[in-house]
Amino acid sequence: MGLQPRLLYVTNIGDSTVEIYNIFNLDSPVRIGEFGVNELGAPSGLAITGNLLYVANAGSSNIEIFNISNPLAPVRVGEFGTGDLTNPNALAIAENTLYVTNLIDFTIEIYDITEPLVPERVGQFGEGEVSGPNGFVIIGNLLYVSNSGDATIEIYDISEPQSPVRLGQFGNASELSNPIGLAVTGNILYVANFQFSLANTISIYDISNPLAPIFLNRFGSGFLNGPTELAIADDTLYVANIIGSNVEIFNIANPIAPVHLGEFNTSNLSNPFGLIVVPFLD
Repeated sequence: MGLQPRLLYVTNIGDSTVEIYNIFNLDSPVRIGEFGVNELGAPSGLAITGNLLYVANAGSSNIEIFNISNPLAPVRVGEFGTGDLTNPNALAIAENTLYVTNLIDFTIEIYDITEPLVPERVGQFGEGEVSGPNGFVIIGNLLYVSNSGDATIEIYDISEPQSPVRLGQFGNASELSNPIGLAVTGNILYVANFQFSLANTISIYDISNPLAPIFLNRFGSGFLNGPTELAIADDTLYVANIIGSNVEIFNIANPIAPVHLGEFNTSNLSNPFGLIVVPFLD
C-alpha cells in the first residue's frame, strides 16, 4: 500500500453538507466532492474513530455516523444523541470516550464508544463551569474546553475519561473574545476569536506548562471573517471562516509567527464551521 494524498473535510452549516478537499499540496487544496446531502442538519464539529466519522448536527441536535473506509465516498450508517443534545458543536475522543459540547444548555455530554456504531450515553459534566462550550482540544490527559460565553478556556483532567475533573481555567477578555476552535502544535495552542472586541483573530498561548498557559500574541487580523474551528496538517493551519464562507491557510513553521498563504474556496463553501484532516492509504 502507498501513502495517498491527505483529505480535509469541511462542514457546511449553510447547505448541510461536508466538502472533501485533497490537501496533498497543503497550500493548494483541491475540491473533489461532498457528502451528507439530505442526511445532515447544519453540521458543525467532526471526530474520527477507526473507519467511522462522527458529525455533530447543530441544527437537529444529534450526531450522524459515516463509514469512511473509502474516505472519498463516506456512507451514512447511523445516528445517535437525539434527546440528549442541545445544539452540539464540538466533538473530541479520548480512548473509547466521546465528548460533545451542548452549546445551548452549557454542558458536555459523555458517550462510551466501545461499540462505535452504538454509542452509549454515560453522563455529562460542566454544569455551572462552562459557558457556551464551543471547542475542544486534548493534550495528554487534559481536555481544554473553550467558553464562547465568558472568554475563558476550562481545563479538565481526563485520566479517567468518563469522569472528568475540573482543574481550572485560563484566558480573559484582554486575551480572548468569543473563543471557539482550538488547535495544538508542539507547545503552542491556537484559539479562534469569533467576534466582539478581538473578533477575527487567533490568540496564541505557550502551553509548556499546560496547567498554566501563557498568552503570547494574536494574528490573522485582516484575513479572517468569523473564524470557527481549526485544523493542522504538518506546518499548515486551516481556519474555517463561517461569515466569509472560505478557509484561510497559514504557514506555522514558526508557530509563534504564522504567515498567511492564501484562502479557498468561496464558490463551494456555505458558512463552513468544522474541519478535520483525514489521511488514507490505497
